[in-house]
Amino acid sequence: MIISPNQKSICERVINAFETGSADGDYSNISIYHDGPNRIRQITYGRAQTTEYSHLRELVEMYINANGMYAASMREYLPLIEHTPLVDNTEFKNLLRKAGSEDSIMRETQDQLFDAKYYQPALKWAGDNGFTLALSLLVIYDSFIHSGGILKLIRSRFPEIPPAQGGDEKVWITQYVDARQNWLANHSNPELHATVYRTKCFQREINRSNWDLALTPINANGVMVSAKAATSLTQIDFATINQNLANGEIPFLGDPHLTGEAGSIVSALAATSIATDSQGFEAQSATISEGEWNFFGRQNYNLSGTVTHVGHKEGEDGYYQRVGLYWSQGVGRDDLDGRDHDWPWSAAFISWVMGKAGAGTRFHNAAQHSQYISKAIRDRIQGNDKAGYWGYRLNEMKPKIGDIVCWGREIGVDYDHQHQGDYSGHCDIVVAVNSNQIEVIGGNVGNSVTRRPLALDTQGYLQSTVQGGENLFALMSCRISSSNA
Repeated sequence: MIISPNQKSICERVINAFETGSADGDYSNISIYHDGPNRIRQITYGRAQTTEYSHLRELVEMYINANGMYAASMREYLPLIEHTPLVDNTEFKNLLRKAGSEDSIMRETQDQLFDAKYYQPALKWAGDNGFTLALSLLVIYDSFIHSGGILKLIRSRFPEIPPAQGGDEKVWITQYVDARQNWLANHSNPELHATVYRTKCFQREINRSNWDLALTPINANGVMVSAKAATSLTQIDFATINQNLANGEIPFLGDPHLTGEAGSIVSALAATSIATDSQGFEAQSATISEGEWNFFGRQNYNLSGTVTHVGHKEGEDGYYQRVGLYWSQGVGRDDLDGRDHDWPWSAAFISWVMGKAGAGTRFHNAAQHSQYISKAIRDRIQGNDKAGYWGYRLNEMKPKIGDIVCWGREIGVDYDHQHQGDYSGHCDIVVAVNSNQIEVIGGNVGNSVTRRPLALDTQGYLQSTVQGGENLFALMSCRISSSNA
């Protein structure tokens, strides 16, 4: 199994976020859970949270042998670990916290231990069983961290076989994640119930086809995770450069102090800063859309526009209130909710997602899709650089995550005939892009939040199509920089 350094970094940082709430990892973190032998309380420590009755003794021994700052003080506790409960020993826990926060040797020791005990075994298991995709490794690695490995009792709960035995890798991972979520949610240990945030994260990444972990950031229990940027290429003050870029102060590329590799790096940073920020916004808008789709019960259509899975509906208790949130926060209407069936709420949904993702004034919130569709087309024609979206014909721009597909619901509506922005229309947000199709999510589709695929031609452009009386005619391409949103 071949994993790039960037993919490994993302895997580790997602696990860090799960374990300690920080993508960089909290090396001093101590938690107490009832998951020791016979469910006794035990210390759970460090970046990837090893436990008192698992590898904590080995970690402390490695730290002592490396002559860490607190090695002498910890030495007396070494023979007690695993034999005498230390969960209530304040002095020992304080030593662990100090070592994790103050001593680089402890941080290096944790990295070595967690790599040897969890990451490498997970990588080997994945390779031995024929897995090749980075998201598959992340799912497997998390199981080694959280459950000690791939548990047979979970594997027995779904039919797909591993790829090494002829199975489909993506199907196996999807079925395994679903089975593991059910197991966690219904475990006899109630402390595990809340940990379904892990499997829900993986379901989001599966749903947006993020198999190579190229779509970042990843929402890991509320922590937005990207790969850790390399800092060892040159002796450049990247913090200062990034701040200057954020302030619009791009260094003079002919500066004699920024020649060679340093000059190339600064040039690349200046050229790609907006694109990188935009990718962050696009991923965020897709993640928010997928969260609402999950909330509404994951209603799906197929390519022909036929429902394949029914979700919750707009008028149901617990869901009509959510539609009311779209109305109030999206377009400022406090008098409507999902029980007002004569009021289409799909544009309010899009406006709400844009607001939550951070579009700010760069998206024209409206209760009518045609208003922001026609504005995006006009902004593109006029070259309005301050606009968050430009509208294109379907054969002019290939769709990407965070873009918005535009439909007309009236005869005579197309890219060139916008009726002054006053017509019946619909929009969906692109949440996944594959070789032959994209997947979009929209509100008020089948009276729910619905996900559906749309076909691409052989060049990767959207094809004009009609579904349910709606004519697909334009693509709003995302141009939003998160620093300027």
